[in-house]
Amino acid sequence: MKAAVVTDLSRPPQYIDFVEPEPTPGYQQVRMLAAGVHQLVRSLAAGRHYGAADALPFVAGVDGIARLEDGSRAYVGGAPDPYGTLAERTIVPIGWSVPVPDGLDDATAAAIVNPATSSWLPLKYRAQLQPGGTVLVLGATGVSGRLAVQLAAQLGAGRIIAAGRNPAILAELRDHGATHVVDLRSDPENVVATIRAAAGEGIDVVLDYLWGPVAELALEALRVNGLSHHTGPTHYVQIGALAGNPISLDAGLLRSSNVIVSGSGAGSMNPAHLIAEIPHLLGLAAAGRIDIDMEVRPLSEVGQAWGSDRRLVFIP
Repeated sequence: MKAAVVTDLSRPPQYIDFVEPEPTPGYQQVRMLAAGVHQLVRSLAAGRHYGAADALPFVAGVDGIARLEDGSRAYVGGAPDPYGTLAERTIVPIGWSVPVPDGLDDATAAAIVNPATSSWLPLKYRAQLQPGGTVLVLGATGVSGRLAVQLAAQLGAGRIIAAGRNPAILAELRDHGATHVVDLRSDPENVVATIRAAAGEGIDVVLDYLWGPVAELALEALRVNGLSHHTGPTHYVQIGALAGNPISLDAGLLRSSNVIVSGSGAGSMNPAHLIAEIPHLLGLAAAGRIDIDMEVRPLSEVGQAWGSDRRLVFIP
């Protein structure tokens, strides 16, 4: 079969032949209809993610839309190494599939679930966002960040602060639920001041797709001085590290400001929550209540298109 095969961690996957997957106990073979290239997929293919495969070659892709043996369409994932979803066929755990609504096309379904869960699960389970709460999204002009703004609105956030570096997209986000925007191209002092001004009585949840120096500014904006008791907490959820992995964190800030810092990723996510929420997210997409910017290409073009800065979806 043809697949997007990683043969060298320093090069894009190649569209070449790969051994056909055989059904094994607990798994079923599926025919892939569409698969997205999320940030996680890129990191795994480059060997930069903690979950990267130990041996080459392997097929890229972590999830997608497939045709099951009974002819139905489903969102699938969980293919064991060396198989992935950027292929004509793969194998997935039996039961690890979620039906796709009839009104939702393959490409949109493949593109939207992974980035949507990156914000939906922290908002609903980790931070337990309440209606009327305040959410700050760092990296709001990226694909996942734009979805985070939309999903915070769907969960009833009363104040949504969108922070990013693309002024045109920041302006668009006001139509998708953002009540305030922060231009991260500003000087650091202005970024801190703007976040504080937009926060009102405080921020309930921070969804951080950037980390690095941006996280340091956001945490400084959350600092509360003095010895009086402050309500809260602020759930600061680290999701991505596009701006850098390390940060400098002042211990006094954590002791004084009721900020709870945690991470959200494959190793810290409850799989039961993931499976439970995917039908709802697919339903929101089918109803047009959330959308995603994407570029759809044939899988045969994976080598040429891999470097695109848009959300790629490949069709085998």
